[in-house]
Amino acid sequence: MEHQTIDLRQRQEPSTRTYSKRGDSSFAKFYSSNGQVYGTLTLDKRHAPLADGKYHAVVRVAYAKRHCYLFIGKDYTEEEWLALCECEKLGRNKKSAERTELKERLAKVECMVNRLMESETFSLTNLQSIFQNKPDNNQRTVYSIWEQYIADKSAEGKAGSARCSKDIFRRFCKDMGESVSFNEIGRDFIQRWVKVQKKNGLCTTSIAIALRTFRTIVNICISQGLVSGNTKEMFKDTGYNKSQSRKHEFLDVPTMRMLYDFWKKDEAKAENGNELFMPREKHALFRDLGLFLFMYLGDGQNLADTLRLTYDGWYYATNGKQLRFLRHKTRERNESASEVVFPVTPELKEIIDRYGNEPKMGRRVFPIMSELNAPEQEIWVIQRYNRYIREHMAKVAELLGMEQRPSPTWARHSFATNLNNSGVVPYKYISDSMGHSGNGDITSNYIGAYPLEKMLKYNHYLLHEESPEKSGEITDNKALIEMLKGLSDEEKEAIVSALTK
Repeated sequence: MEHQTIDLRQRQEPSTRTYSKRGDSSFAKFYSSNGQVYGTLTLDKRHAPLADGKYHAVVRVAYAKRHCYLFIGKDYTEEEWLALCECEKLGRNKKSAERTELKERLAKVECMVNRLMESETFSLTNLQSIFQNKPDNNQRTVYSIWEQYIADKSAEGKAGSARCSKDIFRRFCKDMGESVSFNEIGRDFIQRWVKVQKKNGLCTTSIAIALRTFRTIVNICISQGLVSGNTKEMFKDTGYNKSQSRKHEFLDVPTMRMLYDFWKKDEAKAENGNELFMPREKHALFRDLGLFLFMYLGDGQNLADTLRLTYDGWYYATNGKQLRFLRHKTRERNESASEVVFPVTPELKEIIDRYGNEPKMGRRVFPIMSELNAPEQEIWVIQRYNRYIREHMAKVAELLGMEQRPSPTWARHSFATNLNNSGVVPYKYISDSMGHSGNGDITSNYIGAYPLEKMLKYNHYLLHEESPEKSGEITDNKALIEMLKGLSDEEKEAIVSALTK
């Protein structure tokens, strides 16, 4: 079959592609991953309009000088369609839901095209069959269903889930081969894969993640009548819901205080007084130590949430004294249970002042990840900075004589462990602060966060083992005013003089 080659420079890479704004009658388009297939979202005007003057909206797919039309179940008059195209071209908010739905339908066709291309089974006929949900069962495999699942996750904007599933898919192919049939899948097969993974040195947590992903794929196969049985029995006692204990992965309060004091001093010199690092490397090292401390002091955030953190309405409503975010990891499951509000303590403000953006509504707190990044790019940035933090924390640990080599996840574990070990902070506060609360009741949507004074009191124990009173910190403004009233004029002048130096 003759292939039509399209200049790859005309299309964007998948990681940065956005649907192009089109001209008068074409709403959006895509190119396949290899540039050989071209799809356009448009009206089918090959025939006379319908009785109500409307035409079918279609995805017109062109390949090797041929084309097919895929009906997406939408009809428009020519005027309605041109209005949609104009709004899309100018980026207006009008009819945004309708336009988003159209682009999602185009994205599904693109995923189908790319999957067929990767399996070297693409033809316009096969594409039409799959689009019409009439594939031959003999052509479907565990692998094609898994690949479709990955493509669907990517189309939904869930780049993290897609990438994780893709990594596990590759491991599955390497461990179990590329010819596993539906009738092989069962309890014995799953136990065999567990043994292979253990033999390859994978930890309990990694195996559990792989099994949970595979369980999803098997459930899809069962729902389509391709695999018999149920996953509850298949995965029983295989370890899919187990993970290794990570309770030891935390740094105690004195160690965290030592890290903070080292960061605040912003100095890394040898005994002879010479700088240990070049200026650029030193900046990166202290920046990543600052991010680690920010995650810890900011209620045990994940790095993904730190890099996505924005100056929102809550920040301005509290006069810059609090920030909030929705935990990216769990917001899809229960958004109300994922909201975290945390106080901007003096230590956090120092970190923001040194490395953050100037406050502006909607702007991200740290200038590391642009708001315009595609989901795939965000995942790449997060993974890169996870690696940077691990590498730089290892250097800091060596400089300070620490035996531990903490990774970013240690910040979250340390937050929970240290507050719990204080013996003062309520368990509910720790749970709520980490986004674990799952009541889902309507009343909680109207009740504000913990009072700032109480937040500061509890989070005080992240860097101090004593109470605020014993450590000399005064968090009550009234108490501070009363204390100042009792000072002599000479003492007040001495305080003012010290503050202005």
